[in-house]
Amino acid sequence: MSRSQKQAREAAIAALIASDQANRAGRHTDPAHRQVSAALDAAQAAGCDLGEIHATADCRYGQWLIDNAGR
Repeated sequence: MSRSQKQAREAAIAALIASDQANRAGRHTDPAHRQVSAALDAAQAAGCDLGEIHATADCRYGQWLIDNAGR
């Protein structure tokens, strides 16, 4: 995986997690959703596997939920 692919992948994962966190907090999520769309488009253009990106984001968000339980 090239450096640009790794950067696009990580940006897409971060955008998905931020969107999930905003949704969970009850915040307005339109800006986050626009960022997700742009990040996923960039990742796809870089040749990244969108299914893997979603799976990784889900795992990381799940771990975030576990780490922040009770807060």
